[in-house]
Amino acid sequence: MTNDTLQLSQKWREEGLRYASEINAYVRRGLENNWEAPGEEPSEDSRGQLASQVYKFIKQANRTKELETLREQFPAASWPFQETHSQQMRAVYPIAFLRDGALLVAAQNEDLSRTVYLMDKQEANRIEHVHAASCSADGRDIALMDEQGVRIVREPDRELNGSLLATYTWATIIDQLRENYPDIETLQPESYRNADVIPFADGTKLLVVSHDGIYLIEKTGAILLHPTVENIREWTREDDDLTASLAMAHGAVSRSGRWLAYGSQGSEHLLLDIEKYVMHSFEPMSSYPHYSLFSANDEHVWFNACHFYNGSTLGISLHDLEQYNNEEPPSIDDSMRVYAGVAVQGGNIMGDAYGYLRMIDFEGNELWRYFVSGTISGMALNSDETILLVGTYNGTLHVLDLTSTEPSPYEIGTSSIRESYRWIFWDTQQPLYW
Repeated sequence: MTNDTLQLSQKWREEGLRYASEINAYVRRGLENNWEAPGEEPSEDSRGQLASQVYKFIKQANRTKELETLREQFPAASWPFQETHSQQMRAVYPIAFLRDGALLVAAQNEDLSRTVYLMDKQEANRIEHVHAASCSADGRDIALMDEQGVRIVREPDRELNGSLLATYTWATIIDQLRENYPDIETLQPESYRNADVIPFADGTKLLVVSHDGIYLIEKTGAILLHPTVENIREWTREDDDLTASLAMAHGAVSRSGRWLAYGSQGSEHLLLDIEKYVMHSFEPMSSYPHYSLFSANDEHVWFNACHFYNGSTLGISLHDLEQYNNEEPPSIDDSMRVYAGVAVQGGNIMGDAYGYLRMIDFEGNELWRYFVSGTISGMALNSDETILLVGTYNGTLHVLDLTSTEPSPYEIGTSSIRESYRWIFWDTQQPLYW
C-alpha cells in the first residue's frame, strides 16, 4: 500500500468509526425515550470528499483481484457516494439462493428492463438468455422469463438446471386474456417484460403483477384479478380505450398457495382465498396501498400503505377473518413505507424507504434495526435464515450474516448483524465486489 493510499484508508476508517458511533448513540437515545429527547444530531459524514478516490481504489482492486484486504482498508459504506455517484445508481433485486450456494440477482436498466446475474463471493456473471426472474414464497421454485415466456424450475443449480415444473408462453397467456376480456387492453409486451411473475409453490399457477393489471395465470386460463372489469369501466371515459392501468401494483402468494394478497395505489388492501374464491378487503391505514407479505407459517398477512416516504402496516390473522367485521386490524407499524420484506420465524423483516431493515414480531414489537442506506428495493433469505440478501435503489447488493454475534463498529444498527460483503451495480459496468 502506498503512502497516499495508507493516508486515504486512515481518513476513511477514522471518519467511519466516528460517524457510526455517534449515529448509533443517537438512535439508542431516541429509541429509549420514544424520540422525545434524542439530543443533538451528529454532524454529517465527511467521507463524501474521499468517495471518488475510494471508488477508484475499489475498481483497481477488482481488476487486479486483490480483494482480501479491501474491506479492512476501506470498510464498506454507501452514504458517502450519494453526491458523487447518484447518477450511476440503479435498483438491485435479490431473487434467490440457488441450491449450490450461488445467488440469483437482477439489476434495473435505464429502460426499466432488468439484467440478471449469477453471483457468489468470487464473481458476477451476466445471464444473457434470461430477461427477468422471480421466486416462490418458499424459495424453491424459480420463474425464468425470456421473450417467449416463463419456465418454472425447482431448485436450480448455477447452470439454472433443475426439475422443470411448468412452461408458459406469453403468446398463450395473451390469447387467453383476449378471449376472456375482448374489450380490454390487458397485458402488453412492454409490461410483461418488467412484470413481477410469482410462481406458486407447485408451479401450477403464476401471479403476474404489472402496470397493466394483476393476473392469475393457470394452464387452463388467465384471470384479471385487479382492477376488475367493473373498475375499468368506472375509471375510463367513454372516448378512452378500456385499459387495466395501475400505479404501485403489488402482490404476494402464501406458501400454501391458498391466499393471494395484492392491491395498487387506488385500491383497498385485497386478500383472496383461492380455495373458497372469497375476497376480503381492508381499508389502508395510510394513503396508498404499497406492499404485502405473508408470514412464514401462513398464519398472518401484513399490508403496508404509504404516504410520501412514510407509511403504516396492518397485520391480519388468517385464522379468524370474521373478527375484522367488527373491529379494525391491529397496527404493526405506523412509520415505514415498505418496499420489500422477508418472512422469518417469529415475525417479518421489513425494508423501508429510508434504508432501514427492521425485524418486527407479530405483536408489532421491533426486535432490531439495521441501516443499509438507500431505499430498499428487494430481499431474499436462505433456507435456514442465516444469510439475508438486501438490494437497494442505490445500486448495492448487501450480503448480511444474521448469525453474527459481534457488530461491526463501522455499521449502524441495534443488533449484532454484520455485512459479510457487498456488490456494487453502478452504470453498465461489471458489478464490483466490496
